[in-house]
Amino acid sequence: MATPLPPHSATTPLPNGPALEPRHLDAGYGASWWGEGWRIFCAAPGTWIGMFVILLVLMFLLMLVPIVGGVAQTLLMPVFAGGIMLGCHALARGEPLRIAHVFDGFGSGRFGALVILGVVALAASIVLGLICLAVIFATIGIGGLTALGTMTDPSQISISTLMAYGAALSVVAVVALIGTSLIAMALWFAPALVVLNREEPLAAMRRSFSACWRNFGAMLVYGLIYIGLAIVATIPLGLGWLVLAPMFAGSCYAGWRTIFG
Repeated sequence: MATPLPPHSATTPLPNGPALEPRHLDAGYGASWWGEGWRIFCAAPGTWIGMFVILLVLMFLLMLVPIVGGVAQTLLMPVFAGGIMLGCHALARGEPLRIAHVFDGFGSGRFGALVILGVVALAASIVLGLICLAVIFATIGIGGLTALGTMTDPSQISISTLMAYGAALSVVAVVALIGTSLIAMALWFAPALVVLNREEPLAAMRRSFSACWRNFGAMLVYGLIYIGLAIVATIPLGLGWLVLAPMFAGSCYAGWRTIFG
């Protein structure tokens, strides 16, 4: 079992400056990060909920802008994540959490570095999409896609053709899952490393990927717990995410603190 994180206080030694090499932790730490996330949420529940309501509204408004809105969401998400990490760090130092922390990534002096994280994430997503498209062409072929697009009666699809399409989609799903996981590993701790350790974007992504890889067991436990919590949070009309989203942010901070601290 993992040792619980020590309580946050103004006297708790915290990382500041260049990050140490990522530490290898027991798998049980994946559960302790959620426990710390809950404690961070309970430190200022009203402020946390207000921060994420504002962030949700902003993301919704960006989504309404055709094409540019989706790109802006991807580019700015690491900036908001950096501000949230600064909020968690303030709580760890015994300082009050402010709703304005959600915007601190814009004025932290690391705005450009955080946007670069978004640029890399956008580019990686585009490359992954092209790879998935290439896999579809390789497994089904242009002729198969054309036939599928012009088919008006789904009952015309033969069993063999349906199996071929199913196999192709399965391969694409596996490729997409692996690619998405690799991108997530590179970005997981990157905002915290950029704003709290002043790491450069590419170096932060390398360290984040290394940390996730070295702590695969803890990340797996963490992910399984996340799936369960996400299901529970979604049941009451999604309102549980008002608690789970701040817990998620706090758990990311806890992971950064224990792995790089």
